Amino acid sequence: MNIAVLMGGISSERNISLLSGRAVTRALRERGHTVQAFDPARGAHAALSDADLDAATNAAVTPEELAGFRKEALMECVASGQLDGVDIVFNLLHGQYGEDGYMQALLHMRGLRFTGSGMTASAIAMDKGLAKMLFQVSSIPTAHWVTLQGSDADNLELLEEVRQELKGPVVVKPNDGGSTVGMTIVETGDLHDLQAAVKEAARFTNSIIVERYVRGREFTVAVLGDEALPVIEIVPHEGTYDYQNKYTKGRTEYHCPADLEDHVREHMMSLAVTAHRVLGCTTYSRVDFLLTEDQLPVCLEVNTVPGFTELSLVPMAAKAVGIGFADLCEDIIHRSLDQQPH
Repeated sequence: MNIAVLMGGISSERNISLLSGRAVTRALRERGHTVQAFDPARGAHAALSDADLDAATNAAVTPEELAGFRKEALMECVASGQLDGVDIVFNLLHGQYGEDGYMQALLHMRGLRFTGSGMTASAIAMDKGLAKMLFQVSSIPTAHWVTLQGSDADNLELLEEVRQELKGPVVVKPNDGGSTVGMTIVETGDLHDLQAAVKEAARFTNSIIVERYVRGREFTVAVLGDEALPVIEIVPHEGTYDYQNKYTKGRTEYHCPADLEDHVREHMMSLAVTAHRVLGCTTYSRVDFLLTEDQLPVCLEVNTVPGFTELSLVPMAAKAVGIGFADLCEDIIHRSLDQQPH
């Protein structure tokens, strides 16, 4: 099969995307497929060499680096002849312009089949506030929240209203981002701390979500097709599951399958499948939860293009039921082709 793997891109998760793409490219090549890696941030010259793949790093991308990218480059990449003749595009672009429906729309208009969810589901899942509205009407527990614009950071009267509505510790983060980039937990409830957190999130996006902080154990559930894979518990050695603890080896423990009472595990897996379906997701996703002291799973978000290195959480859950990394990559391709027949 002739496969194009999209990685990198122009979001704050660019470098993690490159690592995901490198892992999938190598796994599919080992299976005998013809695979070319592309970074659409390079526009009409997006093909990556093996040396480019070797150079991939998990370093955080700065807002200054992001300012140097053009979203027009993504259109130039898809519109050029680089993707001619591919059977499927394995999309591993995390975050903005890759996971939010933008790239999905470009590929669809170009007549190219691609892995994962379509444009609409991708856009809904990436908009955390919109997704949480759908969770609410579908009886999926989720933390109370407020959405803001970056320009609201200096509106202290509005921020005070938010503070009074949410009461207590809050989480402030980009409404359309991932990998905890730009996220701050404001424990103090102080107005000026809230303002600083909004300004930090606004460095990465103009759309910001402030949600009530839920204390609890952290879990994730991968959904493959319409079935939940084993629940994984995420246990950082120190602090929260932030960017450094996610992507620095040895700083977080993962328990798969998680040690939970059967009824709690089954409930969380059921909620994950419901969230996947409610947002219109197809093929695969990863649904993140916090579990309160009362054993109530609280849904945080649905990731339609989750991390995909051999150490990432979706492959970890698949491995627990006997699905190896390369097998998982091929499974996702075949499921996607079934969803998008020519």
